[in-house]
Amino acid sequence: MVSTTVFRALARALSILSATPQGYAAAVPPHSGCGKPLSYGQSPSSFHNVTIWSGNLERRFVVFIPPAYDTLRPSQLIVSFHGGTKTAEEQISLDSLTSDDFNAQSIVIYPQGYNNTWQGTPGRITNDVLFTSDILDYVEATYCIDPKRIMSTGKSQGAGVCNLLACDATLSQRIAAYAPVSGAYYVDSIPCYPDTVAFPCSPGRSDIPILAFHGGNDTVISYNGGDRKGQCLPSIPHWIQAWASRDGLDVSRNRSTLIATNATKYSFGPPSSRCENPGKFSYVNLVYDSDIGHDWPSTTPNDDNQKPYHYVASFNATPIILDFFKHYPLP
Repeated sequence: MVSTTVFRALARALSILSATPQGYAAAVPPHSGCGKPLSYGQSPSSFHNVTIWSGNLERRFVVFIPPAYDTLRPSQLIVSFHGGTKTAEEQISLDSLTSDDFNAQSIVIYPQGYNNTWQGTPGRITNDVLFTSDILDYVEATYCIDPKRIMSTGKSQGAGVCNLLACDATLSQRIAAYAPVSGAYYVDSIPCYPDTVAFPCSPGRSDIPILAFHGGNDTVISYNGGDRKGQCLPSIPHWIQAWASRDGLDVSRNRSTLIATNATKYSFGPPSSRCENPGKFSYVNLVYDSDIGHDWPSTTPNDDNQKPYHYVASFNATPIILDFFKHYPLP
């Protein structure tokens, strides 16, 4: 049985309208899209296909314009990356970020991976860091975007793209916070030592907020890491501790909080100067659910948890992600 929320998202996605500007990659000043009317055929609560040139390839993404969009009020922007072999439209139905129940104000972008895969996956050579930069340039020039509230999330390979963006010297200064789900964080290092493997990562700042989710029964991207596709997947505890260390936090002192049945949040930080409510929100976080598999956590049926031997989660990741993003704009 599919939830009403998913039906609404799919219905809107199926009515996607087309807008196809060519080759947009110039740097744009903050708020440059503010005051511009929406393009012909566009309106709040709608989806639109956009095609641009990036890295000498024609690339596509979907724009969701939220119900409360105002051409004079800068909106938060969320970029949501689909999993490997999946599509932008499948991510729309999965993440519920376009549901009226969760999001009335944030523009959401759904990039389409080249051949349905992403940079960072073994054997893939497309430049999706550049693609993301080109998307942001286009969207900021076209819509009214708050440049301090650009956020990134994604599932599996798409979560791996979030990690690449956070590790990039330029985009880590442009994207405020990251929420990867069931992340595939490949490292080209064989033999594979999941608990100690070193990560190539050179972010442009040392205060990057991370909120990750992973299931203990993930049989695709193991929580314990290991050799996969000829590269090394770090264990998820090692990966999150590396981010805490990179952000200057004490990895030996994390706080654990039971947030739902079988689900625990492990938190590091935050520096009090960056948090509106110290003690409630933490800078680097991992939500671990011992029961779920390679899923986007949801208490309602979705394309992940309706597979054989998969189950609905005891919590919804989407509102937790949106709440996290609310507290961590760029300084």
